[in-house]
Amino acid sequence: MTDYPEQSEQPSTPTWQIGRSVVGGMAASASGRSGSAMGPSFQSPSVDPTKVLIPPSDDKDLLERRKWLHSSLAARGATMEFQDFLGHLGLPAVYDPFETDAPQLFQSLAKSAPFLNTNKMQQTRMEGAAKLQPSGAFENSSFFTLDKEKAVDAYFKRLVDVMYNEATTYNASTGQARDNGIALPGRLYHLVDYQTKEVPDSGGLKMDLGFFYPRQSKNIRNVHIIVEGKLKNMPRMIDDKTLGQIADYQYSVWKAQLTRAFVPVLLVHGTQLDLVAFTRDYWYRVELGPVCYSKQIIDGEDIKDVQLTMARLYYLITLPSERFGHFCDVNDGQQYLRFVPNADESSVLATVESHAKPAVGSSVSDDLLDLSGYIERFIHPRGRLAHVFKTMYRGAAVILKLPWTPVDRLPEGAIYELLEKADVQGVPKVYDSGLLKNNFFGYRLEYLVLEDCGSSIKDYLLSKHAEDRRSNAFSESVKSIVQQTLSCLVQARVKGNVLHRDISPGNIRVARDGTVKAIDWGYAKVIDDKDMDMDDKATSDRRDILAANAKRWVYDIPKVFDNEEAHDPLTGTPSFMSIPVLSGAKVRGLADDIESLFYVILYVLASLQTTKDKASCGFDTHSNKTLAMVRAGCVSSKVNFLRFFGISDCSGQLLQLLCDLRRFLFENSDG
Repeated sequence: MTDYPEQSEQPSTPTWQIGRSVVGGMAASASGRSGSAMGPSFQSPSVDPTKVLIPPSDDKDLLERRKWLHSSLAARGATMEFQDFLGHLGLPAVYDPFETDAPQLFQSLAKSAPFLNTNKMQQTRMEGAAKLQPSGAFENSSFFTLDKEKAVDAYFKRLVDVMYNEATTYNASTGQARDNGIALPGRLYHLVDYQTKEVPDSGGLKMDLGFFYPRQSKNIRNVHIIVEGKLKNMPRMIDDKTLGQIADYQYSVWKAQLTRAFVPVLLVHGTQLDLVAFTRDYWYRVELGPVCYSKQIIDGEDIKDVQLTMARLYYLITLPSERFGHFCDVNDGQQYLRFVPNADESSVLATVESHAKPAVGSSVSDDLLDLSGYIERFIHPRGRLAHVFKTMYRGAAVILKLPWTPVDRLPEGAIYELLEKADVQGVPKVYDSGLLKNNFFGYRLEYLVLEDCGSSIKDYLLSKHAEDRRSNAFSESVKSIVQQTLSCLVQARVKGNVLHRDISPGNIRVARDGTVKAIDWGYAKVIDDKDMDMDDKATSDRRDILAANAKRWVYDIPKVFDNEEAHDPLTGTPSFMSIPVLSGAKVRGLADDIESLFYVILYVLASLQTTKDKASCGFDTHSNKTLAMVRAGCVSSKVNFLRFFGISDCSGQLLQLLCDLRRFLFENSDG
């Protein structure tokens, strides 16, 4: 699959909005806030952002992987003000009491915070005072005896502990006594040191510290916030090595945690503390402020700055998971997803830890989606992402799909809805679908509960015709698969104005009874009929359906259609793209989908051969334009084209089918 990573436009002044998010298992709506008047500032890339990025193979070592991740992400960084970041999360009103109702909060801690003297922590002294400040809650702390990054990490860990204690004291006295006082949240996560040991199930990662969910074992699936400490201040840019390091950490979290909305990293660099938030499109550096002092003699303003940083830090590390990092509450487990009715009768998702036994007469258990059947897929560090699960829903075998897509691209759920309205046969049944996040930093999150349509073509043919693949029955099976897929693609184009654009072996599924379905319409395109006669009733009805579809799925028709058309030369799996698309054709049509089907059938048949034909070159790896030229040569031969695609043994009926397809695609001038 190409068309990743997604190069969505970054506006000069962000205007993203948060749609429905899950808070405590229920849906909530919050308006987004625009960024600062000047817009976000971007980290200057130290790599060529136009360079084609190649996913790392499994055998790449740690340094190579981090170098690759740095190359992928370096040009996608921006700075953002703390209040603006909270605005995108819909949280300013919740945070404000920290600064207004609790002005003394963490003041004593700020007064006794240390200063970082080159590479060691030391006590401070107030301006005009003869003696050092008392260490207070930091008395006898180990960080005073350590140096370099160990001192930085030890101080942060101690700071978190004493902040929890300070908040408990505040709740027991001042906070509860005041008429307008607030009760501060308590400890939600456990801070664990992993500097000298690997985080379990992470592939060898050794992050400095991590906040973990308390419910289960401390492994990569249960990391809430990553903490990385560096001795040197990085006021302008995060250095390449550090960016590659924290990018590696967050990438592992994206792969392991299937309900993530963004991955937060707390970066302690010298005396400063930043939040680095990795979304699907950009990563944002949010300055929280000084967490300790850069000089020994301090004044009241210095103390206020450190106090404010402590308040911001405490606020972030006590936010529930559905408000900070996930699209739903995962503090109590992630084994199941449950559909929860929303006020507008749509559905949202919440996680539950166990499949509780329902009460007599209840159908609650039918609404639980087991997450244990996760289908492993490659996850790019940024851009589009789809988590896919095989599970059960209300007694039916289904596929749960959670796709992140740019807001200026078509939602997959919208495509399925249009195909259903057009009564297109050969596509999966949709049991439920909707938006979990309408616009989260430029991306939307959908959920789709789809019919499980069976196995791949190859697996189906292997199971049904394990012995003789020259039999008439085998030929009839292949012919039926081709006919049903062709029918689906033609109906989608003629009745629904939809092109699939990513026909590949994995996207054609066959049920045990031989029923064929074309799946994964996430890269589909709707053909705009703007030049059609608007007085025509069919055209008018189609426009009305499209307008209703855009309203439900919250997309701008002209903008999305233009963007999809611009992606015509980029979208699909190169090995199965048509020759015109590989050559850079700017507009696609039904013939391109059919040509992709032709290559899929050739590929499957070649993979079933016991030996590969020496003349095979049709599926060799090349650049797109080179592959287009090779393919053009392969299909030009009426006699040998099958050999060029690795097929040396083919029965008469099957040979006739493939020759007919070749003739239709490459000899018919109207094709």
